[in-house]
Amino acid sequence: MQTVNESDEMCCVETPVYSRLVEIVGESVELLCNTSLTTDKVMWTYDNDDDGYVQYVYWKGHIAADQTRLSMKFTGVDYHSLVIDDADQEDSGLYNCYGGEGTRITGYKLIIAGKRSINVYCELI
Repeated sequence: MQTVNESDEMCCVETPVYSRLVEIVGESVELLCNTSLTTDKVMWTYDNDDDGYVQYVYWKGHIAADQTRLSMKFTGVDYHSLVIDDADQEDSGLYNCYGGEGTRITGYKLIIAGKRSINVYCELI
């Protein structure tokens, strides 16, 4: 958090902190949001950092219709995870989980890198 002098009109500016997560193409990714809110109060957004637009990928208890590889996983009463199946490099970006009052709970900087490792064996004849 950045603070400024009391004489300034603005007292504080919050800089979001992101957990960095690197995954491999084709794997499933689980982004955890630790909150006791009901599922209809949790919201997830995605920003690819390229176009400046934030997409709402989960809100009011539903995954956005165009996000076919996304799902929600609920573990106990305090954990709401956004799951990305068959991750692709296009899934890289900033993911934020918000609570009912629009308060950011957690954020991830997701990087989908590389390809699935495939072992190739060659035999010389």
